Amino acid sequence: MLGLMAVFAACTVYAQPSAAQTENRNRLIATNSCVACDLKGVSLVGQNLLGADLRQADLSRADLRGAFLIGANLSKARLVGVDLSGAVIGGSVMSGADLQGSNLSRVNANRTSFTQADLAGVDFSDALLERADLEGANLHGANFKNADLYEARFLFAGLADTNFSGANLHAADFSEADISGMRTDASTTCPDLNPGPCVFQ
Repeated sequence: MLGLMAVFAACTVYAQPSAAQTENRNRLIATNSCVACDLKGVSLVGQNLLGADLRQADLSRADLRGAFLIGANLSKARLVGVDLSGAVIGGSVMSGADLQGSNLSRVNANRTSFTQADLAGVDFSDALLERADLEGANLHGANFKNADLYEARFLFAGLADTNFSGANLHAADFSEADISGMRTDASTTCPDLNPGPCVFQ
């Protein structure tokens, strides 16, 4: 019985997109817009979505590996558990978006706006985040190992239990941020260009 329940749970989590979700995916590709659409679990691997309008869309568990989303608008979108590894999303707007537990490793997110976004548990390892705006974001448990965060803004962000091992924090702004439990080490480049562990006043 337990085995059957486990199989059912796995099928639920990895269920194929419905006909409506597939139709929404096709509409997005055709028009580059799908505001407030249900796109849960769809595959958009390597897709060119430059400037796409995806405000308030639900892309939970979608596969966006290697996708091009430069300048896209994903404000208040739901992106829980999404795979954006290796994607290019520079200059996109993800303000107020929910990306809890998502994979953004190796993503190019230079100048991307994550203001007020929920980024708890997100994997940003090896990501490019130069001049990214993370003001007011929830970053509890996020992993920034080896990420480039030159001049990134963390004003008023929640940084509890975040990992910045090996990260470049040169000129990053942590004004008024909650840095309790924020982890840096000797491989971290601190905002003042000194090696870590970083000391914040």
